Amino acid sequence: MSTVGKYNLLSARPWVYHTLFWLCYYLYAALISLTIHQVYDMRFYARLLSLLPPDMLLVYINLYWLWPAFLKKRQYFLYCLFVLLAMSAISALNIALHQLYAHEGATFYQPSGVFNVPNFATQLLNSSYLLALTSGLKFFRDWLDRQDRIKEKERQQIALELSFLKAQVHPHFFFNTLNNLYALTLQKSDLAPEVVLRLSSLMSYMLYESGADTVPLAKEIANLEDYIALEQLRFGDRLTLTFRKDGLTTDPIRIPPLLLLTFVENSFKHGIGQTIGDGHIDISLSHRQQLLFFSIDNSVGRAAPEAGPHIASPGGNTNGLGLKNVTRRLDLLYGADYRLDRVESAANYHITLKIPVT
Repeated sequence: MSTVGKYNLLSARPWVYHTLFWLCYYLYAALISLTIHQVYDMRFYARLLSLLPPDMLLVYINLYWLWPAFLKKRQYFLYCLFVLLAMSAISALNIALHQLYAHEGATFYQPSGVFNVPNFATQLLNSSYLLALTSGLKFFRDWLDRQDRIKEKERQQIALELSFLKAQVHPHFFFNTLNNLYALTLQKSDLAPEVVLRLSSLMSYMLYESGADTVPLAKEIANLEDYIALEQLRFGDRLTLTFRKDGLTTDPIRIPPLLLLTFVENSFKHGIGQTIGDGHIDISLSHRQQLLFFSIDNSVGRAAPEAGPHIASPGGNTNGLGLKNVTRRLDLLYGADYRLDRVESAANYHITLKIPVT
């Protein structure tokens, strides 16, 4: 039997389940003989045990030869033909064994030890019951294997897609941040060294810690604060920013890395980053009843003329690469267990995210 699928118990230890099946099969036949036919001769049960090999031979010929050779290839006529031939041969062998035991004095086998049509039909019927039972078990086992393979492929596909979506954050984010640093160096700003320090911290986080499935919430917050500090250096007095953190305890809350960064980056890039004049960004993060609440409210103003080809709709275009990626990540990570709301007006863009955490 196949060992595909680590949760498929039927394929975990084949010999154990085969042994249990044949033991139950023998005990069932022995129980029928004891209760209905009232046979108390221990030699009968020894002979009954010797009748197992023909039945086992029939089952394994079907499962390991006829099944893959004909049934799986949809050669139904040949499969039925060879199954009938195998059943006939095993039926003849069983009648011969019954005849042998009858000659040895086992009176119970005398009626069934004669080669005639009724005995042959009875043996064929018994063989068909056995094949139906074992084929049904194989169908069930194969169905479980298929389910395991489908789930494993889905897990691999999701992991691959999540890795791809997460990797897309890196070049997109670094491109924007390096542009900020480039502008400061052109201005020979004294803020450039601090930008380099913050950027170094961000790169360290992204390169060495964001590869995990989850990270401590405290580290994700520190990463957000590094990014926010960089943007505050860039916009200066034009920007009024608040970052509230409520209900966050020392409990080891973990979330997927870089999940919140896209929303924060979006509020800068498509909010104040593309408007003339002052603006505000209000960020809130709270934890209640195993749920993490994250919200951003940013002002939206008249588009700046230098925005060039990167102009997006006010407050953040939901068709942008960043929000598309993070929405897809949320779908893959949480399914229907998260909620993402976006409210846009002429002056403000507000986004609220709720995800389960443990």
